[in-house]
Amino acid sequence: MKRILLLTDFSENSINAMNYALKLFYNDFCDFHVLNVQNSLSYTSDDLMASRAGESLYEVLILENKTKLDRIVEQLKLNANERLHTFKAVVDYDLFIDAVNQNIEKENIEYVVMGTNGASNLREAIMGSNALKILRYVDCNTLVVPEGYKFRKPENIVLALDTDDYADHKTVVDIMELITKLGAFINVVRFVSTENNIQSKINLDKELLLELINENKFTYKTVTNVPLSNVLVDEDLSKNADMITLVGQFKGFFERLFSDSSKTKISKNLILPLMIFHH
Repeated sequence: MKRILLLTDFSENSINAMNYALKLFYNDFCDFHVLNVQNSLSYTSDDLMASRAGESLYEVLILENKTKLDRIVEQLKLNANERLHTFKAVVDYDLFIDAVNQNIEKENIEYVVMGTNGASNLREAIMGSNALKILRYVDCNTLVVPEGYKFRKPENIVLALDTDDYADHKTVVDIMELITKLGAFINVVRFVSTENNIQSKINLDKELLLELINENKFTYKTVTNVPLSNVLVDEDLSKNADMITLVGQFKGFFERLFSDSSKTKISKNLILPLMIFHH
């Protein structure tokens, strides 16, 4: 059974992302944990003053959100596979990243799912500050769904590998499990800084891929002197694709992905669902 953490702030974008996940994993046994985080720094003395005598701090800050979350879960169940999907609603009173990491550890979460909010540059485009924190501080496979993106079954998936990415066996197995389940075709794009001394890396990539997937189910190409992050917003690099997958060697991954200052000038949003596999 897959254990999946669905993050929501009650926005349409987060609800859209959760429904995307239900459809993506429709034929899998899944235990969905729907999490809303009430930031422990966000309450004020007015919140406490507004409480009635005998109400606890929990009741003041959590109960209203728990009611909202229960309603959302009931709506999600209408789109779920009732035979294979179970749900648990969780409202946590904590710092955002602490709450996410604690739930991942406690529940042995395999995937985190979140939506985007639309933004004016690439750093902001992946759901704003909370998403950036997830990518920077959460070591778990993560699915990011663009604002307003409607589900279509992924038939073509791009696996983008940066110059220094090493797609180890376990990570590739995880990726191939997803692709095989979907019956999808994979387009592997290796980003390199120079054409020198890359043949050995290409050979290793193809050798590992051929261990796990038929050669007729993937293509492989290299792209020179183009930042990896371009694949997130460049329609040519992701042409005909339905999803982009990245391999995140957790330490330093965020910095490598967003290190080029020019990326903050990119005014497009994330164009496809993004799945980041950590190892």
